Amino acid sequence: MKKRMKRILAAVLAGTMVLSMAACGSKGSGEKKEESADGGKKILRVLNWGTAEEAQIAQDAIDRFTGNHSDVEVKQTTVPVDSWSDFIQKWISMTTSGETPDVINIGLEATRMAVENDLLLPLDEIVEGDEQLSKLKGEYAESLLNGFSVDGKLYGLPNGTQTMVMYYNKKMFDEAKIDYPKDGWTWDEFLEDAKKLTKEDGSVYGYGLSSSYFQLTPWWSTNDAYPTTDDYSAPDLNSANMVESVEFLNGLVEDKITPDPISSDVYSMFASKQLAMVGAGRWCLNTWMDAGLTNDDFDCVQWPVNKKESSVYGGAAWCISASTSEKELAIDLLKELVSDEYLKANAAGGQQVPPTESLATDTEIMGTTPDNIMGIWKAVTIAEPVAAPTYFGDIEQGLLRGLEEVFSGEKEPKAALDDAQAQVESAIK
Repeated sequence: MKKRMKRILAAVLAGTMVLSMAACGSKGSGEKKEESADGGKKILRVLNWGTAEEAQIAQDAIDRFTGNHSDVEVKQTTVPVDSWSDFIQKWISMTTSGETPDVINIGLEATRMAVENDLLLPLDEIVEGDEQLSKLKGEYAESLLNGFSVDGKLYGLPNGTQTMVMYYNKKMFDEAKIDYPKDGWTWDEFLEDAKKLTKEDGSVYGYGLSSSYFQLTPWWSTNDAYPTTDDYSAPDLNSANMVESVEFLNGLVEDKITPDPISSDVYSMFASKQLAMVGAGRWCLNTWMDAGLTNDDFDCVQWPVNKKESSVYGGAAWCISASTSEKELAIDLLKELVSDEYLKANAAGGQQVPPTESLATDTEIMGTTPDNIMGIWKAVTIAEPVAAPTYFGDIEQGLLRGLEEVFSGEKEPKAALDDAQAQVESAIK
């Protein structure tokens, strides 16, 4: 059924693009563009995703835009994201019903899916020809721009990001008379510390391993491994470095240095001081501070290194539809949606890391907890993008299923990753 739905999706996308190109081709022959019901205003449509709060932040930017464009009405549609395939399907249904979005907020996980189906407009010439956007591009972390580029072309301007650093409980390190970790520490040093910090009675684990796809990625990237080939065309789940990474993680499970990674809420456990270390981004800080953790209790450091210094990043970007009939207006709206005012508001909730250095290193935006809060931006600059090929759902499910088999003791790491590789290859044929 999954393969059949993929074929249907591809067929619908192809049909949509034929219709879109036909429509674009007829604009010059006098076709009337869509107008609103109140006074013939031009219509722009925005497809967004996220919470009601995030939708309101976008709406505030839209209101600033329409304040300077009295002849334009902007209609925003915000949808939850259960899967990025569902998001693309919403995009398609809007297009086929005559409500094609002009500006789209897209997650990194869906970018290649959208580009492969010709849904997005390349932004390179637009950015180079606009002083504001050109200046902004120079302030982004290069890693983020690479993540929203395909075959050397830029398709999105990031509006927020996430990454991973290693948080540690300072008091537990002090009690164990262990020096705080420093950037550049190794997997072996991490393991030695984690063993010393683990209590035999099970009241404290040295580390809390999350089994989520994104949160696992730093273990691959710091071991010079990646779940796909360089061109994203095929999975690469059973490479020697991937196997080595999973063997290392499985050792943490077998030695009971971490609680069960499948069923444990490691972030709550860190807040309740049941873990000495845990990997996370900015998103957990407000919750931990609400639980009473302060700078005296914890800090963060870059991910431990085995073969190279790295981490992971994800996030979202504002893009322009390839089939927009109001390109110049869409560009003006895009500029408002990546303005400092928008980026600051988007980061104010404490979840997102701003995508530009000036904002991500501003303590008024990022706060001052923990002491090494600026290490989060450093992690963004050295990170690899979360592996998000067009078959994202297949590789995410295949890898996590394989890891569950490893952590449960059902399969050895090499056998589990070989099976996951074969399953994903079969699914995407």
